[in-house]
Amino acid sequence: MKSLISLLAFGVLFLSGCAPAAPPADADQATVAAPVFAEQALVEDLVLANRILTSKEVGVLDSYGHISVRSQANPNHYYIARWVAPALVTLSDIIENDLDSKSVSGERTDQYPENVLHGEIYKARPDVMAVMHLHTPEIVAFSVSSVPLGDNPPPIFPRSGVLNGKEIVRALVEQLGKRNAILAQGHGAVLVGRSLQNVVGSANGMRQDARLIQQTIALGGTVNPNPRGTVPQPAPAATPATPAPPAGGSNGRNAGNRIWDHWKRQVLVENGGKVPAAPPANQKTAPRSADTILEDLVLASRMLASPELGVMDGLGHASVRNPKNPNHYFISRAVSGGSVTAADIIENDLDSKPVAGPRDDQFQEIYIHGEIYKARPDVMAVVHTHTPELVAFSQSSVQLRPVYNGAIFIGQGLVNWVIGKYDPTQRIVSNSPLGKALAEALADKPVILLAGHGIAHTAPSLFDLVSDVHDLRINAQIQQQAILLGGRINYLQPPPPNPNANAGPGLLAPDGSGGGRRGGERSWEYWRQIIPVN
Repeated sequence: MKSLISLLAFGVLFLSGCAPAAPPADADQATVAAPVFAEQALVEDLVLANRILTSKEVGVLDSYGHISVRSQANPNHYYIARWVAPALVTLSDIIENDLDSKSVSGERTDQYPENVLHGEIYKARPDVMAVMHLHTPEIVAFSVSSVPLGDNPPPIFPRSGVLNGKEIVRALVEQLGKRNAILAQGHGAVLVGRSLQNVVGSANGMRQDARLIQQTIALGGTVNPNPRGTVPQPAPAATPATPAPPAGGSNGRNAGNRIWDHWKRQVLVENGGKVPAAPPANQKTAPRSADTILEDLVLASRMLASPELGVMDGLGHASVRNPKNPNHYFISRAVSGGSVTAADIIENDLDSKPVAGPRDDQFQEIYIHGEIYKARPDVMAVVHTHTPELVAFSQSSVQLRPVYNGAIFIGQGLVNWVIGKYDPTQRIVSNSPLGKALAEALADKPVILLAGHGIAHTAPSLFDLVSDVHDLRINAQIQQQAILLGGRINYLQPPPPNPNANAGPGLLAPDGSGGGRRGGERSWEYWRQIIPVN
C-alpha cells in the first residue's frame, strides 16, 4: 500500500510540472480549474506581469508585446504565454519552452514568431532571468532618432522587421552584450533583467525617461543630458543564473519591490483577488465564419471609434465586402461608428445602391467604398476616417513615412489626393466619378491620404483593417515625436514584396506575420475584450 501511495504521489508531482495545453477557446472560465505548475508562484507572477504591463497605469505593452521568465528550477527552460495579447494572458496560456524555444510538452502551433528572441538571450546570458520585447511609441521614436535616450542610452539595432530569425536575433544579442536594454530600429526595445519585477520596473522607467526627454526638448533652451552629474557605471559581468529574490515582502525601502507589490495588488483586485486561470468563454483566437460578418462590422466600427484606438470620429465609416457575393458590400447607415448596431447595416451593390431598395440614410461619401471595391478585387474592407494625426500630414509639406514596423506598408510615402483637381466645387467624395478618381489614385496601395480631409484605408480583412489603421495612426504619432526631438530621423525602408502577404488568416508568412498579415486577429480579440460594444 505504501508503495502504491508513493507511486501516485510521484505521478501527481510529475504531472504538475508539465505545462498544460491551452483550453478550448469556448471554455467557460468559471468552470476551468486553475492549472498547476511545478513553479506555480513564478508562473502566476508571469501572468500578472503581462496584465501589469498592459494596465492603464503602466501601459508599456500593446497587443503585440511579450515577456518571459527563466525557470528557476531548470535554467535551460523558460515560461512564456502563447501567441495572445498580453492583456488577455491567463495561467492556461503559459507554455514552458527549452532554450531552442520549443515547447517541452510537445509541438505547438500557437507560439510567438519572436520566441526565438527569448531563447537566444537566455542561451547567451546566464545572468538573465526575464526578457521583454515592447513597442511603446515614445520609445520607438528614439529608435529612429539620432537623439539619445538618456545619459547612458541603449544601443540601437539598425535593422527593422520582425525579430524571428536566428541570424537576426543573434546579431541583436551580440550588440546587446552585457547591457540590459537595446532599441530595435522602428520596432521598440528589448529589455533583460535578473527578475520579472526588475524588467517590468525597467520598462516603466524607460518610458518615463523617453517622455521626460521629449517634454524637456519641447520647453526649448539647452537640454542638460546629465542633470544629476553622475558617471555611468559599467555593466556587471555575466554570472550563472540564480533564483531571483521574491517580489513580495518589501520592507518599504526597496522601491522596486514596493511598486511591484502595488501593481500586483491592483491587477489582483481587478480580477477578483485571483490570478486569471483560463480565457473567458467568448474569447476567440481565429477569425470567424462568413456568417458573422455583420457582427464583425459592428465590432470594427465600435473599435475604430473607441477612445482606446482613437481612429474614427463621429463622421467616419467602415465597410466590408460580402464574402458570399463579392459584388456586394456591407456598410452602416449614416450613424456614428460608436453607435452602430446590426440593425443599421445596409447591403449595397458596387454602384453603392442598396440591394433591398432605395434609401435616404446613406453616407454622402458612400462612393469611396463602392468604387474601391470595383477597382480592387483583393480588398475586403475599407474605412474612411478623419484621424487628426493623419489629416495633419495630408495638409503639410512633411511626408508621412514609415518609422514604425507595424506601418511599414507606407513604403516610400503615400499619395496625397486633392479633390479640387477633379471637381473644385466639391469638398467631399459625394459622387461616383470622384470615387472612381480616388480609387484610380489609390492604385494597388493599401491607403491614400485625402488632402485636408483624412484617409481611405483598405485591407484583406476586417481584422487587418482595424489593426492596420491603428498602426498607421501610431506611426504618425511616432513620426511627430521623432521630429520634435530635433535630431536626424532614420526612416524605415520597405521590405521586398512578400508573396504570402495576402495568403489568408493563419498562414505564417516568411516575415513572421500571421493571421492575415501581421496578426490582425490577435489585436482584434484584445480590443474585442476591452472595448464595450453594447
